[in-house]
Order: sequence, then structure tokens, then C-alpha cells
Amino acid sequence: MNTRFRLGISAILLATVGPFAAPAQGAVTVIGGGLARSCYEAVEYGKVGPTKAVQICDMALEQELLTKRNRAATLTNRGILYMRMGDHDKALVDYNKSIRLMPELLESKVNQGAALYGLGRYEDAMDALNAGVYTDSVDARAVGFYNRALCHEKLGDIQSAYEDFRRALDTQPAFKLAADQLARFTVVEQPG
Repeated sequence: MNTRFRLGISAILLATVGPFAAPAQGAVTVIGGGLARSCYEAVEYGKVGPTKAVQICDMALEQELLTKRNRAATLTNRGILYMRMGDHDKALVDYNKSIRLMPELLESKVNQGAALYGLGRYEDAMDALNAGVYTDSVDARAVGFYNRALCHEKLGDIQSAYEDFRRALDTQPAFKLAADQLARFTVVEQPG
């Protein structure tokens, strides 16, 4: 059976789809204690405001002797905070530093893709996300598929967008944003 995917969007849904289309990110776990751990917890649990959280991450990067992995994770976590503050350029700088330091930390690639998406650099975002979806982190992988779907949609590839929203939901069945995006699609059988 040949199928194609059509995006069925009503005018009302177009006005509300903005909040659902925002890329999501997850914190990268830091092993151990200290300020780097506090930076991670600030991202993961949001108990302090973003400006204060960035200061905590800054202090961790400036004052603590961090392992290569914890430094890369702290840079990624600070990048997440910058993205939450709407500063995709600063976030991208931190993700790039994290990736240079530890290329195998694929969660950073997922977040790099999200920042590039936020900057409207959809093809560059796809390159980062194509690598990032191979992360061992189930949550980051789901976010990677979700963000990749958003890029596909911006680039006009509706079928691939649908398939990646489906992958995001299959990877993380509780991923409400992916389910909300899938609800916008209508699957129609192609003749012949």
C-alpha cells in the first residue's frame, strides 16, 4: 500500500501551533557534586531562575576542576539555559564548545540542532540532529526526532516530518508534543 501524508491544518490551529513547534531540550547529567551538579539541577528541575542558573554554570566552568565529560555536560546545560532565555547564538557557542571537547556526547548534537533550528538554519540543524538521534539517551533521542521533524516540515518534506514525529512518539510514548504534532496530519492512500 502506498501512502502519502498530508498536513491538515485549520486556520485556528495555525494560530496555536507556535508553542508546540518549539524545540525541546533535556539536561545532560553531571556525575559528582559541586557547582556543575548544581548547574545540572538548575536546568533539570528549574528551582532557580535562568539568570541565576547561568551564573551557577559560569562559576562551575570557571572555578571547578571538571572532568572532560562534566565540562562538556556543563557547557551543554548552560546552552539549554541560554535557549530558554531566547539566546540561540550563545547557546550554539556552548554546544559547539561541548562538541569540540567531547564529540561522543550526542545529547549536545541534539541541542545544537535545536539552537540551529531556532536560528532558522534548518539544513545545518538537520546535520546535527542526524548525528544526535543516535544518542543512548531515550529522552534526547525522542527530542532529536521531534526537532528533526520540525526541520523536515520547514524544508517542505511533510512525509519525513510525519515519520519523525512518529519516531519521536514511538521512542518516548509519553511525549505529548509529538502526539500533538501527529494529530495535525491526515494519512491518505495514494492511488496505484
